[in-house]
Amino acid sequence: MCTTFSLKRAEHITLGQSYDFYYGHGLILTNKRGIKKAALCAGLTSKNIYDQNFKTPRWVSKYGSITFNQFAREIPTCGVNEKGLSIASMWHDMDAVLADRKENSITELQWIQYQLDCYSDVRELLEHLNVPGLSTEIYPMHYMVCDKAGHRAVIEINEGKLTAHDSLENYACSNAGILQSIEYARQYYNRKPESIRINQPIFDRAAKALLMTRQFNESSEFNKPVDYSFKVLEAVHLQVGFKSLFKWLGKGIPPSQTFWRIVFDLQNMKVYFKTKENSRLRVIDVLAFDYSSGTAVQVFDVNDGGDANVTNQFRDYLRTDNERIVKTSFKPLKDTVSAAEQDEIIIYPELLVATHI
Repeated sequence: MCTTFSLKRAEHITLGQSYDFYYGHGLILTNKRGIKKAALCAGLTSKNIYDQNFKTPRWVSKYGSITFNQFAREIPTCGVNEKGLSIASMWHDMDAVLADRKENSITELQWIQYQLDCYSDVRELLEHLNVPGLSTEIYPMHYMVCDKAGHRAVIEINEGKLTAHDSLENYACSNAGILQSIEYARQYYNRKPESIRINQPIFDRAAKALLMTRQFNESSEFNKPVDYSFKVLEAVHLQVGFKSLFKWLGKGIPPSQTFWRIVFDLQNMKVYFKTKENSRLRVIDVLAFDYSSGTAVQVFDVNDGGDANVTNQFRDYLRTDNERIVKTSFKPLKDTVSAAEQDEIIIYPELLVATHI
């Protein structure tokens, strides 16, 4: 039930995400440039990862990045690279799931890492939109992409391929398609955003975000884009009531709610975030890290830290960091992702090697 939006006025450019899911653990990771990679897929193991006869997309990362990862390292839910390309994902409430994985396709979350690894801006990403193709491993997704030059797009599945909506006036959506969300929001265009009641969470949250986004983009009244972005995130956050919690007790997977609030400030190349477990505002300097392949990957627990810049609180990554989030995230999905497959996902990042190609 995530909601994303982008603010753009003059030099002010932000991408905001309300990350709503069943749980709130996760890691913030640095990802290195100059790393040779092969896409995760069924059958990929430590023995065949560099076997060219095993068909899966392969690439070398060109750019370093900062990503938020809940399922595993190399499988982010959102992030930004050192060139200012930022991507946020949302579950897409749709029937057209890309279930048949083709040889040259990549799964829905590693798709984010691929784009951050390979492209410097939205235009370059769109030029290569369906290479490699996208396959749905667990959840159908759609994405909002934004760069520091102010180019933006919402990318969605349409008739078996990814398509981009890149000429809209305002960008905000939740789990319905962007065009559906805009059409639904039109009924509220003469009203104030705060007057919208969240009766239909998928559409009403998107409508509120769209109206607030339009309000910022078209008015000089608001001049603090990061503060305003968190105002939008507060307006669309998903809270679980007592009745929902009572119905869930003993049933395994909890109800979805807002766990992370993230703002990518692309003008200043900073990431601001709060979590349900830790409501203090923390900030990361994207360009403060060494993204060269000869240095250790850095990691920070998304729920750690105080009211401060936490850039210097990152530490060297350990396999146990990945093991913790993999085992926690895939526990409710053990029938879909076996224990053996989880073990392969845990060690997968260590198989990726630096290259001078």
